[in-house]
Amino acid sequence: MKALLIADFGSPYYPGLRKEHPGVEFAEALTDGEILGEIGNADVVFGYLTTTQFKAAGNLKWIQTLDAGMEGLFNAIPTIVDTDIVVTNARGAGAPMIGEHGVALMLALARQLPRFWSDKAVHRWDQDGALDVVEYLGDKTCGIIGFGKSGREIGWRAKALGMHVIAVDEQPVDGDTTVEEVWGSSRLRDLLAESDYVVVTAPYSARNENMIGAGELALMKPTARLVVTSRGRLVEHKALVEALKSGQIAGAGLDTTIREPLPSDNELWDLPNVIITPHIAGNAEKDLLDRRTVGIFAGNLRRFVSGQPLINVVDKHLQY
Repeated sequence: MKALLIADFGSPYYPGLRKEHPGVEFAEALTDGEILGEIGNADVVFGYLTTTQFKAAGNLKWIQTLDAGMEGLFNAIPTIVDTDIVVTNARGAGAPMIGEHGVALMLALARQLPRFWSDKAVHRWDQDGALDVVEYLGDKTCGIIGFGKSGREIGWRAKALGMHVIAVDEQPVDGDTTVEEVWGSSRLRDLLAESDYVVVTAPYSARNENMIGAGELALMKPTARLVVTSRGRLVEHKALVEALKSGQIAGAGLDTTIREPLPSDNELWDLPNVIITPHIAGNAEKDLLDRRTVGIFAGNLRRFVSGQPLINVVDKHLQY
């Protein structure tokens, strides 16, 4: 069996894979020429292939990608959907960090931290004004759209702060003490109406693009905030801007946006009730995320070698 390793950040961890699997032929390749020279008889790929590289694969059985999002793979090689090649992703590698970041955005919105940062810049101590705007996050309802690994990481942290946690998910979810209820996606509107903080952690696919539009935003409380940590394209951009400008919703914390980088002339930058971070919710110290990502591949490689079912298998038709 041959495994082709094309993720350069994994190099420090590849010797451990070789030691654990002496019967596997490992080939590291970084350039297009190197990959094309090795892909022909590779059974396994750790990383992303181009269309040309994929066409040159003659024995491929499994691809392990490097992220949770799958647009990159399916945009590059859409024909993989019609093959027997198994695709797995790295969902969960950044989930604890996304959990922290999602809750940090909720806390920053509730405690009005951007306002106080602005006050600090002009040396203003406005205690009386601040008393009218700070909020208690406990006892609020956190509604999570997409109760996968990232959703769970946000959920238990929100619960630890005293929040009531509800969720919707397209897939059946086993009992989880973190969340009070997990509904099917048909009850999205109920979740939007009940939540004080709506957190979007659902994966992106063409089917759920703009799943939150003007009608959905209109269901939210005027005091509610929207937090997006998965993909900005799940929220209709113009409708979100209008809801934020009109006061239809109270604010938003956005780690992902409709376009990335977000253009400098986009209206979101200048809205005082919006916090923007540059798609870094799943990141931390680089070696931590690298180690967790390679660790998912390493665990799946053990399963592959021993004939056990893989984890993080992607439904190629749903593309997540």
